[in-house]
Amino acid sequence: MANTTSTTAGGGDFTSNLGRIYGIYTGGFIAFIILMAVLSAMGVENVVIGYLFMGFTIVIYAVIGILSRTMHVGEYYVAGRRVPALYNGMATGADWMSAASFIGMAGSLYLLGYDGLGFVLGWTGGYVLVAILVAPYLRKFGAYTVPDFLSARYGGNLARFIGVIVLFSCSFTYVVAQIFGTGLISARFLGIDFNVAVYVGLAGILVCSMLGGMRAVTWTQVAQYIVLIIAYLIPAIWMSTVKTGIPIPQLMQGQALANITALETAQGITLHHITPFAHGGYDAKNYFLLILCLMIGTASLPHVLMRYFTTPSVREARVSVAWSLLFIFILYFTAPAYAAFAKWTMLDLVASGLTPENIAEKAGWMMRWAAADNTLVQICGKAATDTAAIVAACAEKGVTALSFADINLNADMIVLATPE
Repeated sequence: MANTTSTTAGGGDFTSNLGRIYGIYTGGFIAFIILMAVLSAMGVENVVIGYLFMGFTIVIYAVIGILSRTMHVGEYYVAGRRVPALYNGMATGADWMSAASFIGMAGSLYLLGYDGLGFVLGWTGGYVLVAILVAPYLRKFGAYTVPDFLSARYGGNLARFIGVIVLFSCSFTYVVAQIFGTGLISARFLGIDFNVAVYVGLAGILVCSMLGGMRAVTWTQVAQYIVLIIAYLIPAIWMSTVKTGIPIPQLMQGQALANITALETAQGITLHHITPFAHGGYDAKNYFLLILCLMIGTASLPHVLMRYFTTPSVREARVSVAWSLLFIFILYFTAPAYAAFAKWTMLDLVASGLTPENIAEKAGWMMRWAAADNTLVQICGKAATDTAAIVAACAEKGVTALSFADINLNADMIVLATPE
């Protein structure tokens, strides 16, 4: 029966060779990254490389989506409940590694230092609640969606309707942030207007999911996880290697923090990166409540909960949560180190004698990001769109040598701008 379903749903050959397919895909993606590095070294413009990178990944996702197409209701909504725990864990990891995690996590740690660790603890802790209290029971119930579960559990369509309204309200706020992140990435790396970039990103999402629903989304998300984690680890490993000679950023984070503290002291910065509760509104009570709220929020995210409807059994749902934690842990364990090395690099840049006049030579990437969105980089209180604007803004404040405090980087650009 399972084989018949797989064949009629489409893509049976695809799902029966997952290890080989994703192994080839990973090797091909690494080879593609090396090719892009070679082209960059040969002088190919960054915009061209951006188009090649975006085009390659979208085409791969689209191919996986087409191979996973289905007309079967169970396949469309819950991927036939046949997704192995390992791959469901990877798909959940990609699901969770949204703009908030991939872009915002290290950025928040860069800006908040110790206080930003509350986000790491809350978001990862939420998966403990999912594993113990939520995922196994939702899977055991066998519904297609959370509103279906509420309707059956509490009776009638009123509970279903309330569930839909609550999920829609929360998801709308969440999706807005993801769309902003999509537009930001597309605008910067494709060199197009932000508004156009948003639609480009949405078109890519549509291609990945329209034909196969949850089945297509699952297998494209496995591919996305591979892309995301490689893209996240490479800059962190590179910075660790350049700064310390050891390509393990998590291990060398302590050295990075020590250097940050020394540079902050030398530059007269009193609000140190490692000082607990140094930012306004943070104390032990608020810190704990932030973690608690994030844990509960994580455990109730609809797009995450949907992933546990797709496993073959309740036991597989529990194992899937464990795999999810492992795959998410890789990113979250790296994020503090990523932020530390990025801040160390930035403090070194300031210490090298950064001025309004030489910023184009030493840190031209700031102006390129400001051109994509003038709220991303501000120097001396004004958008850093070009050298003239920076010189004028700093002259107005009487600044001749830039300090760390004079440079305001948006948290959403830290991860994306670090490779530059």
